Amino acid sequence: MSAVELRDVGKDYGPVRALDSVSLTLERGALVWLAGANGAGKSTLLRVLGSLTRPTRGRVTLLGVDPFAGRGAAVRGRIGFLGQDASLYGELSIAENLRFCARLRGADEPELQRVAAELELGPVLEQRVRTLSQGYRRRAGLARALLGAPELLLLDEPWNGLDAESAERLTRLLTRLRDGAVTVIVAAHAASGPLPRFDRTLQLDGGRISAAA
Repeated sequence: MSAVELRDVGKDYGPVRALDSVSLTLERGALVWLAGANGAGKSTLLRVLGSLTRPTRGRVTLLGVDPFAGRGAAVRGRIGFLGQDASLYGELSIAENLRFCARLRGADEPELQRVAAELELGPVLEQRVRTLSQGYRRRAGLARALLGAPELLLLDEPWNGLDAESAERLTRLLTRLRDGAVTVIVAAHAASGPLPRFDRTLQLDGGRISAAA
C-alpha cells in the first residue's frame, strides 16, 4: 500500500490557484525532496498532505485512507507535521508544549524524553519557547512532529535557522527515519550542510509538478 496517492489535486484561494492537477504516488519509506521557488505551492501541498487544508478538487489518499472522509480523522494521528511556524505556545516551556502534544498523540514520557534527547533539547526543556533562538524553536517543533512515531512526516523548510551542527543532526535523523520505513517529505528551497540521500526529488512550479526523479 502506498503512503501517498494524489489524483488531479487542486487548491484555490479565491482567484489564486495554489495547486493545479497534482497527481503523485509515493511508496512507504521514501525520503522525498519537494523542491521549488518561493510561491511554487510547496507549503500548500504539504498542508493538503497533512490533512490541514482540504483540496478544492481531486482525490487524496494517505496511508490507505481518505483523510477528508467520514473516518479520515483517525489517520491524522499517524502524520507528523512541521510547518514554517513551529506551532508552539510561546509562554510555555518546551517540555510543557511536548507533554501537551504527547497527550494528544498517545505518546508517553519515556518517548518524549527520547525524542528530546535525540534533538539535544535537554538543556532548554524547561525554558519558555519565546525566549529561545530560532534554531531551538525549530528543533522543538521537530520534536513535536516526531511524537507518536508518525508513519508520514512532513517538514516545511526544516533547515531554516539551524546552525551547521544542527543541520547535520537533522540529516542523520532523516536518514534514520527513512531506514525505519517512515515516509518523509521535505519541502525546501535550499538546505544547509550535507543533504541526506533522497529517494525522490519533485520539482513544483506554479502549483504543478514540473519534474520528478
